Amino acid sequence: MESDSLVTQERDYQRINLEKSISDESIQQEYQRCCCIYDNVLSREIEASLPDLESNEHCVDHRFNTYIGDPNFIKLAKSLKFLKFFNVKRVSLKISKMRNKHNLNFLDFSLPNKTNELVVYLFPEVKINRGTYFNSLIMMSSKITCVVDFEFFCLSLRQIKRFMAAYRHVEKLRIWYCKLSIPTVPDFSKALKNCQIQEICLMGTGGKSYSNWGDHPEEFINLIQGFSTSLDLRLSLREVSIWNCKVKQREAEEIFAENQLEGVKVLNGC
Repeated sequence: MESDSLVTQERDYQRINLEKSISDESIQQEYQRCCCIYDNVLSREIEASLPDLESNEHCVDHRFNTYIGDPNFIKLAKSLKFLKFFNVKRVSLKISKMRNKHNLNFLDFSLPNKTNELVVYLFPEVKINRGTYFNSLIMMSSKITCVVDFEFFCLSLRQIKRFMAAYRHVEKLRIWYCKLSIPTVPDFSKALKNCQIQEICLMGTGGKSYSNWGDHPEEFINLIQGFSTSLDLRLSLREVSIWNCKVKQREAEEIFAENQLEGVKVLNGC
């Protein structure tokens, strides 16, 4: 009986090693194909060695920057088809009104499984909705580990809640130069359970050309009161930047203190 057990263990060991070998070979092949496609289409060589196959990271110190809508990007998306791009440190996407199946296929299927930082730059006056990548940006949230940066978005109250809920696991949430509609206090009590956000940057979002908190301070107050509805966010949040938001430093600090956020450091108020 003991002999049979040893034989079974040995077979399992050999099977596991074979499966790992096949998996490693597949990773190497996909990595090399992606590098080749990237170089041929965009004429940009990726100066990086093969990802460490002994770890679960498989993360290359490379920044993937692209403009969704550029003819070269569309060609890249077509070439990748459903091939998964290998994990990189940072993904930066510029999005215009243009939308087609190749763009969506890239976001839904070819975006790396893991990246430390995601930057999404929306061309001004483009409203994100289900027809312009909104669902894709929500679905990709689990792939982002540390930092997410949204720039030039126009977001309704419902969209703000969905974005924050989707990215509640990141350390830093940046919402730069966005138009936020916050007519009432958002309830984050359920949406931000298990929240791990430590820093929120609202740079420029309160400016006159955007959310205009100088003339509509009640919307800024609504947002901070909304933050306070989440116990987990109150526990995790360390600092909030309101640079160029037309909100005075002392007034902002008082609003935070009134809403059980007195321990949060408020930065760069006017």
